[in-house]
Amino acid sequence: MGIFSRDLIVQNYYAFDKKSCLEEMVEFLYKNKVIISTDDFFKAIMEREKIMTTGIGKNVAIPHARSNLVKEIHIAVYVLDNELEFNSVDGEDVKVIFMIAVPEEKKEEYMKVLSGISNFLRVDENREKLFNAKTKDDIFEMLKGINI
Repeated sequence: MGIFSRDLIVQNYYAFDKKSCLEEMVEFLYKNKVIISTDDFFKAIMEREKIMTTGIGKNVAIPHARSNLVKEIHIAVYVLDNELEFNSVDGEDVKVIFMIAVPEEKKEEYMKVLSGISNFLRVDENREKLFNAKTKDDIFEMLKGINI
């Protein structure tokens, strides 16, 4: 199984605020057996946000954490119904969030995944397709095009 999964894609999610959205995503990873504890992983995600926002700009956020609570790299993808204030580097609100859960010891893979997603999302056309995708299948097919 790849790092992207149809089961880890949520479309048309309405996010009230950054914190509750990140909590929901952590809970979602837990329900899908990607992580074994919500509290500790959520803390790790929020610690990472304190260091520097993961709102990378151009309506995209990539919250991420390495943790012993994670067995293999998986990514939850939320395509939002609304635009979420995320304290992004460019001041723009966020429309799509990739939450990356990585095992503690997988530092190299982690960097590859992060840069693969960032490079894919730097292309305006890729972001537009993602924002406007009609189905989970469309999103999943698109994500398979990310080179990692």
